Amino acid sequence: MRRALLTLLSLIFLCTCGRAQGSTADVAFTATLSKRKMLTNSTVEFTLSLTNAQGTDLKAPPFNDFKILDGPSRANRTTIINGVASSAQSYTWLLQPKRAGELTVRPATIRAMNRMYRSNSQRVEVLAADDGDAGLAPDQMLRAEFSTTDAHVGQQIILNLNLYTANNVVSRNIMKEPTFDGFFSQPRRQYDGRPRTTIENGKEYEMRTLGSIALFPTKIGRLTVEPYDMIVGIVRYRNVRGRNRRFMEQVALSSDTTFINVRELPLPQPRGFSGGVGTYRLDVSTDKDRMTTDDALTMRVTVVGEGDIKRIKAFDPVDKKDWEVYAPKVLQEELLDSPSGIIGRKIFEYKIVPKRGGTFVLNPALVYFNVDSSDYVTLAPESFTVVVAGGTGKINYDLDSLQTEATLTLLPVDPQDIPVGRVYGNDPSRGVLYWLLFLLPLLGAAGAIGWSRYRDHLAGRDPAELAREKAAKAATLRLQSAEAFQKEGNAKSFYNAVEGSLLGYLRDKFKLPIADLSRKNIAAQLTTAGAAPELVNRYDGLLQRCEMALYAGQTNADDLAETYQSAKALIIDTEKTVD
Repeated sequence: MRRALLTLLSLIFLCTCGRAQGSTADVAFTATLSKRKMLTNSTVEFTLSLTNAQGTDLKAPPFNDFKILDGPSRANRTTIINGVASSAQSYTWLLQPKRAGELTVRPATIRAMNRMYRSNSQRVEVLAADDGDAGLAPDQMLRAEFSTTDAHVGQQIILNLNLYTANNVVSRNIMKEPTFDGFFSQPRRQYDGRPRTTIENGKEYEMRTLGSIALFPTKIGRLTVEPYDMIVGIVRYRNVRGRNRRFMEQVALSSDTTFINVRELPLPQPRGFSGGVGTYRLDVSTDKDRMTTDDALTMRVTVVGEGDIKRIKAFDPVDKKDWEVYAPKVLQEELLDSPSGIIGRKIFEYKIVPKRGGTFVLNPALVYFNVDSSDYVTLAPESFTVVVAGGTGKINYDLDSLQTEATLTLLPVDPQDIPVGRVYGNDPSRGVLYWLLFLLPLLGAAGAIGWSRYRDHLAGRDPAELAREKAAKAATLRLQSAEAFQKEGNAKSFYNAVEGSLLGYLRDKFKLPIADLSRKNIAAQLTTAGAAPELVNRYDGLLQRCEMALYAGQTNADDLAETYQSAKALIIDTEKTVD
């Protein structure tokens, strides 16, 4: 009994130690500065954060190069994600630099979990304030900034719409967007929209990216990107009878007109050029490495890269001297958003048939124009060895499914080869064309009568029924891609397609700019258009579900059918009730 009790106490002690060690491993003590570059007349926040522990005996760093304007202010936060709790304890100071130069905030220490923790050090670059230059610089600037203004046709260009402000901007409204004539444009969502501090012309600004678009030039020459027009709301104060009153000032901003110089690809273009411009990756797979001349080899070619994927044309993946290459099927062509830009993906499926037996080394290659090296590149990442044996002459594949192009050749006929007893070309009544011409007026009259009756039938139908049919067709058309992903069970692509279909439908219906497609603006637009509150709430709920699926990882393949029906019903009900 005593031995069992000792064993139980030992297990409890070990578990307690294990928990303590696991908790200690998660404890962190870090220092951060809110800016990396600033002026001497500006301020910066310095924060010490202790996670997953309660600290004591805090020893702050010596702020020798700074004035302490406020602090330390203390805050505690607890979060629970997927049932796992975490806590954070923070201390924040508001500092102003005493001099220009690269200033360092040295480490701090704190006691937690019966041990001392030491933070990292932080550096900030401080520039001398020039009141003369700063006085001439505007308080707000709107800029359309491009990754390059000198590109080749088909090359991806990233446009970031950036707002620079030295004031407290509380509202933004884009009034006009460029038409992007001469470009194929694709809006992006995965861009860094966090505020960043920058210094220009002696003035410190908070810069924030409001939107990002990938542009692909479709023609050569000097292309024009028109300005963005925006209204921003800025908090101001004025003295009224000895008291400061807060008010909102509406300020109009416009970006500059920008010119993009687009060049044609260098000539001569190499043989087998796919049309791709950018940087690409090639993946190839085959369904067999041994076959006979009676078989067809299936080869799947996947092209992925940062370029206009629509420009990628099918190319011959093998030597046509040894293989019969049939027109490929395009299994997939899509654009994917990424933090670096738009990624295109195109999948070809080839059917190729050997012309003879033997051992063949297949080395599919993609020829494209690389924008980094400004030269044509041949990409051949992998070789395949296929052994072909002689067949029996009985093919094991369906020629109709290979999409082969047939060629009709007319050859002269020797009169002696015409069978005796047959008459050719003397009796027109024996030809099909004769009877078609004879029956054509009768068929035309019958068609006119049928069309007239059909129009009468439509005129007598219930208008509500016609509206329902029209709405159902609109919903089905909008959600075609989402339905395809639903059948595949591809949850993330499905929710992306549903969100894009709903936003695209609302954008087209209400003529909204891309920047106004937020849930708040959508709700306001629907309400203004006379939509019932129940319909507005359904839109908000479904768009929120899509956001959770795309950005919080809450995707569930079992919910796809319900989400698809909800999206379809939303478009149908909107078509029926909102003008």
